Amino acid sequence: MTSVPEAETIPPFSLDGAWFGDRLQNEPHRWQVTISEAVSQELLALARASLASSGPGREPLARPPEMSERGRSLLSQVRESLVADPEFILLRGFPIDEEPEVVEAAYWLFGTLIGQPVSQTRDGGFLTRVEDRGADIGSPTQRGHRSSSELAYHADRTDVIGLLCVRPAAEGGESKLVSSKALHNIVLDEAPEILPVLYGEFPNDQRGEERPGRPGWCPLPVFSCTEGDFAARYVRRFIEDSQRHSDAPRLTRSQRRAMDLLDEILHRPGVALPMDLRPGDLQLINNFRLLHSRSAFKDTVGEGEGRLLLRLWLSFADSPNLPPSYGELYGATSRGAYRGGVWPTNTRNHEEKRGMRGE
Repeated sequence: MTSVPEAETIPPFSLDGAWFGDRLQNEPHRWQVTISEAVSQELLALARASLASSGPGREPLARPPEMSERGRSLLSQVRESLVADPEFILLRGFPIDEEPEVVEAAYWLFGTLIGQPVSQTRDGGFLTRVEDRGADIGSPTQRGHRSSSELAYHADRTDVIGLLCVRPAAEGGESKLVSSKALHNIVLDEAPEILPVLYGEFPNDQRGEERPGRPGWCPLPVFSCTEGDFAARYVRRFIEDSQRHSDAPRLTRSQRRAMDLLDEILHRPGVALPMDLRPGDLQLINNFRLLHSRSAFKDTVGEGEGRLLLRLWLSFADSPNLPPSYGELYGATSRGAYRGGVWPTNTRNHEEKRGMRGE
């Protein structure tokens, strides 16, 4: 059971970690970095060498390659941006004008230098294509990365999310980020009596991805602070869909009121940071400190030529402690553990890969 604090004991977070989009939009130097040509060529060379030696296979725990001083400096900047203000970064100029397998290998290798990839799908996909496959997200078992529909603010089942834009949409597909700390502070300032509700547990649908023999829902807080580490997870669609399970607790009036307030704040002018991802843009975000959304999009080109983003989910060494209730989704909850992801039910050593033993 998650510990629920009294409203008067909950402090606001510093402005350094609780940004507002309208201010950050005017300070691109805080969150945008252009990859140098030298580092781009280095990544491509590493990718070609990897493909020549082992092919396009993806081994999540493989030893990452060494990079030059310039490459290490960029990686250090990425890691720092993920754990300190603003807790995300947008890299421009990732090399994408190569054969698809080379681009994917370069992205994969770069990801392994930031964290350890985790599986994102029941078929064991570590590198996921985010594109329109006609999925209906109105179904509780459909995933948003296969749809062109609008995706409301949410968090994923991982520490760090990487999205590499290969092709933008003909229309729409705008990305928006919100600081979860800023969201927390607005609630604390305007409706402190609601904040303890958000520190309590809400039933969350598991989308048919629960482990064998486990319930189809799990209890999770929206906000938590574990051993001093703040974390946030809010996916209203998953919370609402939990009600399809007869054994899930029914949502209370206070919980629905709390979610209505969050949704109203999330859509206030100036709270979110919008961005149109261009080809070669790589967005990396701290999943426990930011919520993200996407507008609906349309493609007017032929099949295989529409909007395409490549997604990585990374387990991160500087990730926070999580409350025990997160164990149902993440496995290990201790700081820096290998955790998270969606795994095939028949994966060998499945429990060990997800860190169910807390190792």
